[in-house]
Parts: sequence; C-alpha cells; structure tokens
Amino acid sequence: MTETHGSPNADADVIVVGQGVVGQVLSLLLAQRGHRVVALERHAEPYSMPRAVHYDPDVNRLLDGLGIDAAEQATFSEPALSYDWLSADRQLLLTFPNALEGDQGWPDSTMFAQPDLEAALRARQAEHPNLEIRWGTELTAIHDDGRQVTATVVGPEGESTLSAAYLVGCDGANSTVRELVGITVDDLGFSSDWLVMDLKMPPRDWFPVNGQICDPQRPTSCVSGGPGRRRFEFMLMPGDDLATFATPETAWRLVEPWNLTPADAELERLAMYTFHAHCATQWRVGRTFIAGDAAHRMPPFFGRGMVSGVRDAMNLAWKLDHVLRGVAGPALLDTYFSERYAHVQFALMMSVELGRIICETDPQKVAARDAHLLETGPSPQNAMPPMPPELLGPGFFGGAPGEDAVAGRIGVQGRLRGGDGSEVLADRISWGEFVAFVDARRVTEAEAERIRAAKPDAVACKVIEVVPAGEEPRNRHSGVDLDGRYLAAFEQSGALAIVMRPDLHGFGAATTVEDAVALMAALGTMEDAA
Repeated sequence: MTETHGSPNADADVIVVGQGVVGQVLSLLLAQRGHRVVALERHAEPYSMPRAVHYDPDVNRLLDGLGIDAAEQATFSEPALSYDWLSADRQLLLTFPNALEGDQGWPDSTMFAQPDLEAALRARQAEHPNLEIRWGTELTAIHDDGRQVTATVVGPEGESTLSAAYLVGCDGANSTVRELVGITVDDLGFSSDWLVMDLKMPPRDWFPVNGQICDPQRPTSCVSGGPGRRRFEFMLMPGDDLATFATPETAWRLVEPWNLTPADAELERLAMYTFHAHCATQWRVGRTFIAGDAAHRMPPFFGRGMVSGVRDAMNLAWKLDHVLRGVAGPALLDTYFSERYAHVQFALMMSVELGRIICETDPQKVAARDAHLLETGPSPQNAMPPMPPELLGPGFFGGAPGEDAVAGRIGVQGRLRGGDGSEVLADRISWGEFVAFVDARRVTEAEAERIRAAKPDAVACKVIEVVPAGEEPRNRHSGVDLDGRYLAAFEQSGALAIVMRPDLHGFGAATTVEDAVALMAALGTMEDAA
C-alpha cells in the first residue's frame, strides 16, 4: 500500500469520528500540533449524563498539557486516596492506598464527573481554528483508495463527503467505523448486568469512600463521581425482575443502607449496563483506525476503561503527527496496534480477574475468599499474587519493553528549577515532544552536548541535565530535581540517561554515554520506517 502525507487538497488531515473523551482528546492533540481535524458526532449536542468516573495520573498530565491545569481539574475531580473492598458485614478485606501526590506529580487515582470534563475539553477545542466539530453528523460509508480516505456523512444539511489522510473511529462500543471496515471483536467470556445509579448531593462522609461491597447476596460498588456526585452500582441477581429492578423505586430501596432518600440527593442518572470484556482483533485497516471503546471494553473493577482509551489517543496522536509531517515513515503507524493491544490485554486481564473475585456469589467460595483476605490482608501485597508491570507491546523503542529499564513504561514526572529560579513540572517544558533526562552527577556538560548533538534534526527532543536538589543549575539546559524523582529513576534503573516519548512512555534507557548517544540517534529510525 502506498501512503502519502496529508494533502492540502483534502478536507482535513484527520477525520475523528465520535466526540466522547477519547475523540475529544485525539482531536485536540492533533489540532494542537497544527493538523487540520474534522470531528464528527452523530448526536446533535453533547451527552450530559455521567459515564466514566476514574482516571490515572497520566490522564492528569494529559489534561494539563491540553491546557486544563490543576485548579480547573479540581472543579470536576477529586483524589481517591484508597480503593477498599469490604465483606458483606462491612469488614475490610483489602485496601489499595493511593498517594495524594504520586511519582508522576499528580494523585495516583482521581474520581471525576465526565460531563464536566467534556465541557472543559470543548472549551479547549474552541481555541483551535484548525479543528471543526460537526454535531448531528453520522458516518455512513468509508472509501480508502490508498492515498486518502473519503467518508460519506449525513448531517443537518443532508449527505456529503469528506476526504482526509486518515480517519479514526472513537465512536464507542457500537462503533460504526469498526463495522464499516469489517473489524471483528473477541469476547473474553466475562459479562454481568448492573444497575448504575448516579446521584448529586452535598458533601458527607462515606465508608468506603471508594470501594466494593463483596456481598454474595448483591455485589455493590460505591464510589465518588467527582465533587458533589456519588455513584452506586448494583449487580443484577438471579430472581430479580428486570422490569422492576431498573426503576427509581428499586434504586432508592437499594441505597437505604447508606441512609439515602430522595430528600437527601438528586437522582441524576439510572441505567442498566452490561459489563463486557471485549477486544477488537485489529485496530487498523488501511488508513482507518479505531480507539477507545470501539477497540476494547472492560469491566470497571480495575478502573482502566476510559484510561485505556485516552492512552490509545495519546499513542496514535504523536505517530500520526510525525507521519503527517514527514518525520516518520508510514510503518510507524503499525506500532499503534502492537503496542496498545498488549497494554490493553493486561488491563482486560486485571479487570476480569478482579471482577471474578468481587462478583463471586457461591457461599463456600465467598467464605474461603473472605477468610483468606481477612487473614492475609488488607494489604494486596500480602493477600494477592504480585501484579506484573504495565507495559506496551513491541513497537518503536530504543530497547525492548520488559528488558530495557524504562521502555514501554509510563515515566515519572517532577518539578524542575531553572537558572532563573522558576519552578515548573517537566511536562510543561517538553509537552508533545520526546525528551531526554541525563544524570548531571555522571554526565559532564561536554558529554551532555554530545548526546544532544546526536538527535536527528527532524525529531523534536529536548535534553535536560538533571541536577540534585541543593545544587545550582549548571547551564540553560539543566534543572534542579526538586522532588528527587528523576534521580531516583536513574538509581533504580542504573541508567544515566532516560528518553521519554510524547505519550509519556519510555523510549529507552542508557547506562553509558556511548549508549545514550546511540539511543538519541535511534530516534531517526522513524524516518526509515516504510
């Protein structure tokens, strides 16, 4: 297949189908990099009800990079300091603690209100004249001639066509894009039906603040839905009458143990939802891609559903950017599937395994589970098998994920102080680019300059010389590691240089200056991809 860069004669560089969080993020990342984006949304206006309620610190970092800083995020989110599992009689079985400020410089876990997040993202979208959103516009056909993709759409003004270099379907679990290009889906064989209840109410104390009630009579989730919101999820049990189960009367009866009545809270949303474990067998057909729920669905027990979709968008965005600008060959886009599929398989596996434990209803198995956790918990490190690291699969790296100390892993982030006395989170220095951190304790200024000079001209990559706290920056390229996170990463990995990708994942680590020079030069292999 012959591929070309974005054509000025096309209507857009990229067409993004769907304007949930994943589609919004992808649209913004591409527009932020100067590409022409047309985003299609079949609904005539934004969906105003809650859906996802949790994200990880790399999403905090993404939002900050898109212009939604900590103060604005606090208007629709709040940290989750623990995730607790309770028995039917409310004994603590497990607790998963989360730092208020973790090694990425943000809370380890955050609960949020999706409608408010989407509103904040729309405000950022409005700042980009190269991003057009077409509401009430439905995709009906896709044609790929090998040079560009043409989408047939039906909108308020009737049927029309749009052309672009690439098209990405972020259009949810019932993806039209996935269906039109013939992508099949694997079912991992885990599903259950739950009643989801979202409430608005004044602040009050909760136990658990965020957690699971592992009650065999009815497994229940009780979590924050962001400031002023609360979510309950109740598993549909054998013998429940579906006709009466999904009603406000039943929902209010189910929350009575929490002393909640319609006088205490406003019912914002009530819906039956089937938790699935699904994954598409391929995420690319020619110039068309899928991301988010269009590519995978998972139970909520690991909190990686929307997070995985956002990671898809971050991974694909920088690769499309580099290919569209001619910095990389089109084969770089094949690494989107190989990297993200492996990552999502881990999230799916964890979601299913945690779900099987939480949703167990057999009395004997529940008794054995509770006895084990009460004896060995509440620390998961003592009560559960070790969790493998989250890693991207094979793709564009300077070292193999799982062998290289940082390749394929989300990196740390800390504050750096420059020579002018200013303090800034490192992402603010290198947002949207590769970045190399070198250990100024082991790398001289002249050696750092050698590493810097090895960077291919076409690839944007800053080289930051990290200085220990208590010392002064040694030049304009250096910063004092105020939180000690980069120096700790050097010590833990044995590396003197770490290169990170625009999606916040590691490209590779180097233990010698010569290796660091080679690692920087390896960024140029994007140009050779064909």
